[in-house]
Amino acid sequence: MDSRPFSVYVREDGVYLEVKPDIEVGKIEIIGYLKRQGIDVEEGLIEEIIDQRRGEIVKVSDQVPPSAREALIEVEISEDGLTASIHIIPPLDERNWPSPQDLEAELKKRGVVFGIKEGVLERICSEKLGHQWIVVAEGIKPVNGEDAVIALKVDVERLKPKIEDPNVARVDLRELGAVINVLKGQVLAEKTPPKEGRDGINVLGKPIKARQARDKSLPKGSNTEISEDGLKLIATIDGNLVPKDGKLHVMPVYEVDGDVDYGVGNINFIGSVVIKGSIRDGFSVVAGSDIQVGGVVEAATLRAGGKVMIRGGIRGMGKASIEAESDIMALFIDQAYVKSNSNVIVERSIMHSTVMATEKITVMGGRKGIIVGGSSSAGFEISCVTLGNEIGTRTEIQVGVVPSLQQELKSILEKLEDFREKLNSIENNLNYIRKLEAQGKIDQPKKALMLQLSKMKLQLQYNLEFYEAQRQKLEQEVAKINEACRVKVKGVCYPGVIINMRGVIYMVKEKMEYVTFYYDKGEIKFSPYF
Repeated sequence: MDSRPFSVYVREDGVYLEVKPDIEVGKIEIIGYLKRQGIDVEEGLIEEIIDQRRGEIVKVSDQVPPSAREALIEVEISEDGLTASIHIIPPLDERNWPSPQDLEAELKKRGVVFGIKEGVLERICSEKLGHQWIVVAEGIKPVNGEDAVIALKVDVERLKPKIEDPNVARVDLRELGAVINVLKGQVLAEKTPPKEGRDGINVLGKPIKARQARDKSLPKGSNTEISEDGLKLIATIDGNLVPKDGKLHVMPVYEVDGDVDYGVGNINFIGSVVIKGSIRDGFSVVAGSDIQVGGVVEAATLRAGGKVMIRGGIRGMGKASIEAESDIMALFIDQAYVKSNSNVIVERSIMHSTVMATEKITVMGGRKGIIVGGSSSAGFEISCVTLGNEIGTRTEIQVGVVPSLQQELKSILEKLEDFREKLNSIENNLNYIRKLEAQGKIDQPKKALMLQLSKMKLQLQYNLEFYEAQRQKLEQEVAKINEACRVKVKGVCYPGVIINMRGVIYMVKEKMEYVTFYYDKGEIKFSPYF
């Protein structure tokens, strides 16, 4: 439709004007347009039509200039240059309608040379479409490039308190999530490549430049590598993910410069942890490998897949718990639970604690090297300078028991008992079916059952033989440990000490010096320290 706010009609007796209702228009716009067509009008009449006679077709001139008898072709190009439109004011004599070639020539006068729609030009002329703007040429829009995108595959926004109880929205300030564990081969970041842009062209035949895409580099840091296709950043070791200076680094050791407290939170790390300060009351440190503590461990929890080294000792207040798959070493242990799958090595003292070691407990570094109060147990040997104290504090010592071996042996014995019960049941059923067979009363289902039971019997017999061999092997290992177990006191052993070896208990009733306790033929004996 015609987008002008007015229409002009040329007839035999003159020129007529129609101003459309409710559309903003000024007399200068109308007068200027008419003058360009060679038509003079009175300003007052135009003002009257705008103000009072909108929607009426009003004669504004008796003179019809020759130019008005021909079609008037107007060309409009959009601001972005992507479209060109034609508007035709029809001629007085419809036989003078322009041809498609006339329209194309008018377009070229205005510089329109690209994207001309010949079919549309033909339709305008054949259907005599006047008084409306029609798009007759279209350019090609540019397609802007899309920048490369780097997507992190690991949550690096971890330094936030976690909700402890969603029902009351309580926040556990110990859980800061400061450690980001990643595994060797894990994808840390992934890149979506940039998409190149495509230039466009306007109806004037001029190129329209597209915005070109920008590439981005994967944030490769220490102990990471980029995949062969260049689209993935991969960890080359197990460790802690550390974003720094726009890069992602994987560090094999997690270090804390000061204390583990509310500023650091609990630590759970796949590798080794080094803490230069202390571990405060109520916090936990879990490491897949070693834990080193420069200060004191208070009523905290430590779990290590390797060894634990505590330079400042353990002041547990009855709540500390330290476990390690390898050695545990400390300056002292006071009111704590300590368990090692290897050795416990203490320099000064073990006081009022529960200490367990698969192999040895040693307190030989200090001048006193004392074990007093609580319970200490080891698979092979416990050695110290002083055992117990002068006031006779109850101190329990147990050697010759390896908890892991005892647990494994117990499990094997339970399996053997279960296999024997099942084998006995199968034997009873087979005997019954064989009797039926001897009497000629066995049918096909019972024959199938007999075959199945026979197969089960063979499997159970194999299991019994296998686990019986395992039992014997473990019992031999336990016996060797029992033979080698010792309690060695380089200084003084006081009354109040209770020594347990292979279930045999010896209560120390008088002060003993420079002594070694050992098991021999159902008794606990002692000899000079060796």
